[in-house]
Amino acid sequence: MTKIRTAPKTDSIYSLLKRQIEDGAFSSGVLPVEPELAARLQVSRKTLRSALARLALENYIVRVKGEGTFVNREREAKGRILVLVQDMEDVTNPARYILPGIQHEAEAMNLEMETCSTLSLLAGPPDLAVRRILRKKYCGILSMDSNFFGGEPILGILKKTGLPVILPHALRRDSEITGFAVLGTDYWQVMSDGLRYLAGLGHRRVAYLSFREFRISRTGYFQLLSEIGLDGSPELYGEVSSFRDHDAVMASIDQLFAGLRKKPDAVFCFSDYFALCLYEYLNRHDLRIPDDVAVLSIGGMIGCDFLSPPLSAIWFDCAGIGRTAVRTLMEMRSKNEITRPFAATPHYLTERESTRKPETKETRRWA
Repeated sequence: MTKIRTAPKTDSIYSLLKRQIEDGAFSSGVLPVEPELAARLQVSRKTLRSALARLALENYIVRVKGEGTFVNREREAKGRILVLVQDMEDVTNPARYILPGIQHEAEAMNLEMETCSTLSLLAGPPDLAVRRILRKKYCGILSMDSNFFGGEPILGILKKTGLPVILPHALRRDSEITGFAVLGTDYWQVMSDGLRYLAGLGHRRVAYLSFREFRISRTGYFQLLSEIGLDGSPELYGEVSSFRDHDAVMASIDQLFAGLRKKPDAVFCFSDYFALCLYEYLNRHDLRIPDDVAVLSIGGMIGCDFLSPPLSAIWFDCAGIGRTAVRTLMEMRSKNEITRPFAATPHYLTERESTRKPETKETRRWA
């Protein structure tokens, strides 16, 4: 996967210089020249430049070619960003966990953050919405919407503003359909990593609770099974008709297990909610986790440590996604960019007792 987060060394140098600037360490208002400052900090000039670029982006310093790097004595709010949020009360919705990261980074970059629901923006005439956005003089827009088809009215409004727009947690095809910059999860890789992890534990009959081929097509899923060497029996593929309806999910799980000649070694769940329902089903039928059936989820946003047994899950650094989205938006603004190619964000797997015997918790990262 594409690594898009700042290297830890750069982060530490950035934090150190930021603290020194705020504490008045550079009383003259001028930072030492790069070779001297790099030697003092015992880092490469490349690392120093990355840290200085971020400080300049956040308005802490001003870099004047041929003259030097100066502390910005009149640091004021650089501007404001607009964040379009969804009208969805769902504990498993990633937007709930991405927004705090957006707010944190906006504050760090001295930006005002304003939020508006997409439905509110669509309540009036499109041209009026465009004028109101432009009147606010936003630096750019972050939209928490995804899974576009191309004809949505909001797309026309956002494009008419002429502002850089980022979808912080969307699909690769959203980049092609909307033309906006998209940060998103490489779900093919997520599925591959999850299945390979289960295969590495010795499981061969892995069932999958899917939802509308949303993250991977049925054909693609069976292709992965073949590549990894897992059982490709169609009976192990369960289709759930609803994302959040308890009775519908339970009925789909009942249907999956009723059609099996032999129970699966493990079940890979499209979402945490599917995993919760699966726990209920397995408990009802006296099937032990993980002794009889191992369970792996995608999401990791429901307090997995508090389930019995704790749930293994592939999860996303939502706060980090929010921070990256703001930083990328301001980089685009500074370079007069309207869009960028799709960039994949990291995902992680935290192993808990639902896929192994109780020992120690382990987190793995793919990047």
